[in-house]
Amino acid sequence: MANAQASPRKMPKLDPSVDANGDSQDILEEIDAIQTHLDSLNDKASDEILKVEQKYNQMRKPHYKKRSDLIAKIPDFWLNTFMNHPQIAALLDEADEEVLRYMTQLTVEETEDIRSGYKIIFEFKTNPFFENTQLIKEFTMSESGDMGTSETKINWKPGMALTEKNGDTKGKGKKRDRENEPPSFFSWFEDSSMGGDEVGEVIKDDIWANPMQYYLDLDEEEELEDEEVEGEEEDEVEGEVQEGEEE
Repeated sequence: MANAQASPRKMPKLDPSVDANGDSQDILEEIDAIQTHLDSLNDKASDEILKVEQKYNQMRKPHYKKRSDLIAKIPDFWLNTFMNHPQIAALLDEADEEVLRYMTQLTVEETEDIRSGYKIIFEFKTNPFFENTQLIKEFTMSESGDMGTSETKINWKPGMALTEKNGDTKGKGKKRDRENEPPSFFSWFEDSSMGGDEVGEVIKDDIWANPMQYYLDLDEEEELEDEEVEGEEEDEVEGEVQEGEEE
């Protein structure tokens, strides 16, 4: 889908008393002509990049499928992945985490032309919270460039609606008063104003692109230990090199 061609720019007229020879006006017109040509090349480049992205999106699909099949065999994979992502973890409470234990798959599907939107699909096994086996949020870009969304209606089981602030929720046998608590993560599926496309972009570009980096997240102490070990090994190598040079 080609970008809309920019309308011709209006060139300002210079004060003759400032530019007595008229050279500046001619130079500005020549610069403008060059810029118009550059804009045309940028549009063509954008179309070519889109074709490459579409090609590789198709090539990635069987790998995504194989990855999803393997992930489904690991208990609490998506729960741990979401909890290890700093932005998503900030949206989760204990009840949300209990729901995510039943999540089996995450899928992101981009539209064919990529630019017009994408959908995020959460899949769940049978659980005590809602009847749905899939929760879907779709993002659609309008011709004017505005992002619109459509969401799955969550069919909560009696007394389990995490998105109802005044409702009591039974998690592991406990009643929880949500009146003064922040919204549930699952409000994202019911309220287009909550986090909006920011949460969607994080899931699409960070989590879906490489969930392993968050599932295998190391805590700070482990990272520091690894850095210390690497530093010690480098020091040992440098020491051996220096000894060899002295000999």
